[in-house]
Amino acid sequence: MTKATQRLAWSPRLGAHLEASRKQAGLRRSDLAGQLGVSEETIRLWERGAVQPSATYLQRLVPLLSIEAAAWPSRRRTADDLPPLARRLWNERSDRGSTQVEVAALLGVPQATYSGWETGRTTPSARHHPALARLMGVTEADVATLASTPFLVDTAGWPPFGQFVGARRQELRLTRAHLAEAVGVTPHTVATWELGHRSPGSRQLPKLAEALSVEITSLVAMLPRRAPATQLGRLIEERQRELGLRAGDLARRLGTTETTISRWVHGRNRPVPANLRRLAEVLEVEPAAVRAALSGAG
Repeated sequence: MTKATQRLAWSPRLGAHLEASRKQAGLRRSDLAGQLGVSEETIRLWERGAVQPSATYLQRLVPLLSIEAAAWPSRRRTADDLPPLARRLWNERSDRGSTQVEVAALLGVPQATYSGWETGRTTPSARHHPALARLMGVTEADVATLASTPFLVDTAGWPPFGQFVGARRQELRLTRAHLAEAVGVTPHTVATWELGHRSPGSRQLPKLAEALSVEITSLVAMLPRRAPATQLGRLIEERQRELGLRAGDLARRLGTTETTISRWVHGRNRPVPANLRRLAEVLEVEPAAVRAALSGAG
C-alpha cells in the first residue's frame, strides 16, 4: 500500500472527485468497472461515498485516474447553478453514468439539442415532454413545470458589481460555469467576483465584458476599488482597466517601472512633461486631460 492510499479516509467528497475524474477521463461507470473487475453498482457506491474501496482498489484508482490525494478539491462540480429542468437532466445523466450522446439518442434528438437543454441555454418544446418524462421517471406535467420555471440568479446581498454580473447572467441564461469557460477562469473565481471577495484583473475584464455582451466601461464603473490618492491616479487606473492593461504592460509601454507608476498614482512623485505626453498616448486620452488630472492632484 502506498503512503497516499494509507492517508485516505473515504468520504462523499472523495467519491465525488472520483466521479469527476472519471468523467474528465471520458470513462463511463461501466468502463471503469470493467477495468477494475467490479460491478457498475460498486462504482456508483464508491462515488456516492457509501462504500469505501479496499486498499487494493485504491492503489489502482489513484494512478488510473491520475489523481493525487492532496489535489482533491473541497467539493464537486454541481448543477446547482442551472435552471430547474437543466439541473434535473444533468443529475439524471450523472446518475446513469451516460454521455450526452447516449441520452440524446434515447430521446431521439441531436446531441447539440440535448446539450442546450442540459446547460440551460434552450428549453425543450412540448412535443419533447413525453420522452423527457420517461427519461426522468416523472409525469409530463412535472416536465412542463420544470421547463416553465425561469433561470433565476439570486443576487440578494451581493455587492453592486456582483449584482450587475448576476443580472446579466440571468438575462443571458449563463451559469457560472458557462461564464467561467468564456473568460478562461474557474466557476469558483466567478463566484468570488460576484460575492465581492475578489475583482477581475485587467486581462480578464475585456473577456468578461464580451461574454456578458456589455461595454467594458459598464463593468469598470461597477468595480469596487480603493480610491487612489490623486486625480491622476484615478485617471491612470480607470484607463488601465478600460484598456485591459496590467501594471507591467503599462510600464513597458511608457518605458518606465511599475514602481514609478505607483508613485504617480499615489502622489509620491510627479511625471515630468515628457512622461505626461507619453502617458496621454498610452492611455489614449488628450494631453490636456492628463495635465488637468495632475493639476487637480496637486
